[in-house]
Amino acid sequence: MADEGGSGEKSQAPTAHRLRKAREEGNIAQSREFVLLISLGAFILVFMATAGNSAKDFTAAVQRIIIHFGEVSDDSSSIYNFGWQIAKCGLNLGLPLMAAGASTTLVFGLLQTGFLFRPEALTPDLKRLSPMKGIKRTFSVNNLVELLKGLVKIAIFGCILYGVALETIRISPESERWSSLHLASELEHWFIYSTLLVLGIQCIIALADDLWTRYHRMSKLKMSFQDIKDEVKQTDGDPYVKSRMRQIRTRRSRRRMMKAVKESTVVVVNPTHYAVALLYSKTSGGAPQIVAKGMDDLAARIRETAGEAKVPVVSNPPLARSLYKLPLDTEIPEEFWKPVAAIIAYVVKLKTPKRMHKP
Repeated sequence: MADEGGSGEKSQAPTAHRLRKAREEGNIAQSREFVLLISLGAFILVFMATAGNSAKDFTAAVQRIIIHFGEVSDDSSSIYNFGWQIAKCGLNLGLPLMAAGASTTLVFGLLQTGFLFRPEALTPDLKRLSPMKGIKRTFSVNNLVELLKGLVKIAIFGCILYGVALETIRISPESERWSSLHLASELEHWFIYSTLLVLGIQCIIALADDLWTRYHRMSKLKMSFQDIKDEVKQTDGDPYVKSRMRQIRTRRSRRRMMKAVKESTVVVVNPTHYAVALLYSKTSGGAPQIVAKGMDDLAARIRETAGEAKVPVVSNPPLARSLYKLPLDTEIPEEFWKPVAAIIAYVVKLKTPKRMHKP
């Protein structure tokens, strides 16, 4: 009774079939925080590699623009060219950073999903427009965790920005005496410092989010005993599963036959098509038994295995064809005793060492 009562409790780990089906439906463990961490790391690396020269070029370009600002005519063409020069300065500084962030987001997003592409995900799903389902999604455990995570990030990053702002206010009186290059260098220093601090905190958040995402997904995919039974019934009729099971059974059967060939007494063959391995034991008192048989490629494999194990191979095409039609692991019928006995006697004679005769 206890088993029946608990059959609906989803306490069992998901099966391989359930995990594969969930992946096909787009249900995968994907941490957005981890992707954000990688993108932020790439951003700071590119910034540290290019910011020095880019900042100098940007500062010099801005100085030239300011110096020549009064020379700009009030016609639309001159204003457009002046605006384009300003825009180019900003693009030269920000384009490598944006490219690094966008490319790493795309690449690591694909790596997390295992390059999963589902065109059906682009089609609208009317079921998602249900108000009740929308309310359930809003107050789901996952959304509450996302909300809590967002509040924690805002609080932590807000404290970091507040500290940077206080330090900026503290040194602002001194900055009046700095050159433009010195000011750009100080801004670069503070930007790198604050970004590295954010990166370290984001690393902890990403690790926690990745663990939670995997745990939450596996919890949602857990199955009850009844689910597992139903899945077994469904997959038994799946042609793919049936084909896989047949392949596994065939491989196991062949391995078992090859082992039996090595222990057999003789292999009767039709040189090109059939091969049947027979085992005869004097102590058992029974008729020879068919322990392995095959046709074409499998027959060639049986002959090869027999040769490696030094098992005699005897060519008798009519007998080989007749024995091949008999069931495996059975004793040969009485009608084949005489020809098989003659072959076994010949094999025994071959194995018997010749006596040395005195002159």
